Formats: sequence, structure tokens, C-alpha cells
Amino acid sequence: MAGKGNSRHMGRLAASNYMRLHRKASKYVAKPNPGRHTLENNISLITLLKEKMGVAADSREARILIKKGDVSVNGKLVRDWRYPVGFGDTVSFGSNGESYRIDVARHGVIRVERCSDPAKPRPIKVIGKYIGSGGRIMIRLYDGAVIEGKSEVMVNDSVNVKEGKVESVIRFAKGAKCYVIKGTHSSESGTVKDVIGGTSVRAPLVSIDSGKGSFQTLVENVMVIGEQ
Repeated sequence: MAGKGNSRHMGRLAASNYMRLHRKASKYVAKPNPGRHTLENNISLITLLKEKMGVAADSREARILIKKGDVSVNGKLVRDWRYPVGFGDTVSFGSNGESYRIDVARHGVIRVERCSDPAKPRPIKVIGKYIGSGGRIMIRLYDGAVIEGKSEVMVNDSVNVKEGKVESVIRFAKGAKCYVIKGTHSSESGTVKDVIGGTSVRAPLVSIDSGKGSFQTLVENVMVIGEQ
């Protein structure tokens, strides 16, 4: 019998390491909807509330919180319990005014931290750029968003976004402050020492000085967060 699209289910044993779940707590875990983040680097909102933040004891309580409009992501009210949440997102609760930022820990697993200023512009990596309708320059961001950009914005730069618009641009260049968002060195920070071009069999690399030594990682694993 022919398939009818991708599976709507996800077994815990097949879930990505990013979620860092208890594999034998149950057979299945809520599969995030496709869209904003890649499947390997996001978690559904209901799983986040229940298993990573501890604000709901079970799926029923998590659904109630979401359905009654108490949860927002990046300032937008969300009522979809499968809504994908990933690195850089801010989750806020209307009932107590608390906000949390989604970050990464060692080896690229999810980390949730309390956020004191959710309205502060956040740097997001640019992963794509193209010309849209009317000759507008559009940029694709690491969190899945597509917004109107500027001609000087290049892939691998970062942009500070506020209310869906580019506030400022951070260049991907030698001396820039950076943060590793994927790979073995996830959550480490430093300055860009050198960028090593790729070959037919290897992707471009970046050499980073962490202050305690230096290491290399893929350019796609790094996000610049400050000018030199």
C-alpha cells in the first residue's frame, strides 16, 4: 500500500539527541510540526513544558496551558501543542510573567535558561539569501524565519531581529566573537581566528580561540554574536 506522507508519530528511541529524553519513560513522544527548525534540532512545545521545564505534570496539563493561551513563543501566542521550539526561541508564560530562552549545552543538547529581558533583540544566524518578489532581498534565518534583509547581509553573518525586522548586522569575519551552536564544541564561545575554505570533500572550517586554547569546527556550527 502506498504511503500517505511522513509519519505523525515519533518513537522515543528514534528521537534526536537534541531533546535529551528519558528513552524508556514511554514508547512515543510528540513529534514537532515541520517548519521553523530542522527535526534534529527542535522539540515540540508540549514535550518542552512537560519534560524539560517541569511546568506540567503530564500531557493533559501541558495541553490545558497551551489551549487556554497562557504560552507564547517569541512574543507570539501559540495554541498548537506540536509547535516546534529550538535554539534562540523565547518561551513566555502570561500567568506568572516568566520567560525562558532555549539554548544549547555540551554536545548540542537542549538547555533551558531563565530570560530576564525577552524583548531584547537576539542575534540569529543567516543561512540563506535570495531575491523575492518585487526585487526584495530576503534572508533565511537559523530559526526557520524568512524576513526582508539588506544587500550587505551575507550568509553566515548574524542579524539582531526585533519585531520581525533587521536592527543591526554582525559580520562573520576574523576577530568576531562567536558561539558554537552545533557539534562536539556546542555552548563554547571565543573569537574567530581564521576561516579555512572548503574542498570537494570537506566543508569550510573555522578556527576559534576560546581563551583556553583553540579548536576547529565547521562554519555551519558557528554563529557570530559580536563585532571584533
